[in-house]
Amino acid sequence: MVSELVDQAKQVFKVVNVILVLFEAVVLIVSAIGMFNTMTIALLERTQEIGTMKALGASKFDIWKMFLTESMIIGFMGVVVGLIIGFLMSKILNFAINVLAKNFGGLTVGLFYFPTWFAIFIVIFSTLVGLVTGFYPARRAAKLNALEALRYK
Repeated sequence: MVSELVDQAKQVFKVVNVILVLFEAVVLIVSAIGMFNTMTIALLERTQEIGTMKALGASKFDIWKMFLTESMIIGFMGVVVGLIIGFLMSKILNFAINVLAKNFGGLTVGLFYFPTWFAIFIVIFSTLVGLVTGFYPARRAAKLNALEALRYK
């Protein structure tokens, strides 16, 4: 009887895990599209600046490096803010659940935890996603002709 209940609970948690992984994949794709859009808009808004930099002697590599660094910083800062919010929310929810458990005579539990290895993996992965999403706009910016970029409106 108890083992059947435990097996049913494990099945429920497996289904919840699959749903959460699918949700995370959708969020990752949407955030990558958003980062790509941000970098493309940055390219369009700064076309004249890029033309000026090229006219003053900036190399294709300098422009490339500038855009890739910016996209990596966007990915890094986004994940840092997300991790901070997630960490704070897990602490608040754990506290609230434990207050409810104590009021109803239950034991205190830690439902949400924050594995350090996972946080490090997410930071590295999101920074790499930033690098990948900035690749095309950086290449496009590096290929701009200085004179055409200065005439762009």
